[in-house]
Amino acid sequence: MAKYKVLKTFKDIHTNEVYNPHQEIEMTVKRAKEVEQNLDDSYLSRVEENEDDK
Repeated sequence: MAKYKVLKTFKDIHTNEVYNPHQEIEMTVKRAKEVEQNLDDSYLSRVEENEDDK
C-alpha cells in the first residue's frame, strides 16, 4: 500500500467513502491509477516515505 494526499474531494466508488482535501490515505498503486483514469491525476498526490518513517 502507498500513501496519497487527497487534493480534491471525491467519493470512492468501491467503498462509498468521501475523501477530503489535505487528507492522507492509503491505497494500492493499482487503485490509485484507477482513480486517475476515472477522474484525473489532480485528485491524488503520492506521498514519498522517508527511511525514518519505516
